[in-house]
Amino acid sequence: MLKRWIPFWAIPVLIIMATGTVWLRLSIIGTTYDINQAEKILRQLQKDRQQLELKLASLRSPRRLEALAKSKFDLKQPRSDQIIHLAGPSPGHLPGSAAGGTRGQ
Repeated sequence: MLKRWIPFWAIPVLIIMATGTVWLRLSIIGTTYDINQAEKILRQLQKDRQQLELKLASLRSPRRLEALAKSKFDLKQPRSDQIIHLAGPSPGHLPGSAAGGTRGQ
């Protein structure tokens, strides 16, 4: 009596649909796992970048550079006679300025 209500082709179709559903769910789970791994790696890389930026800032600090110059290279503060002041160009004498400065002088 059950055979009259279920066509012959319905059983393979149901098996194929069930297999497709399982495959799709497994694919979603795998993709979700990959996304989570990528986000974890991204967070770690961002953390590493912040640490490297802090280290770079500390390596470039004027206090550290001054201490390094004194200890490693035996440099000292310049005496007043060793300092040369360079006069910058006045605004009217800049090349290409609208103030009409002369070139080549």
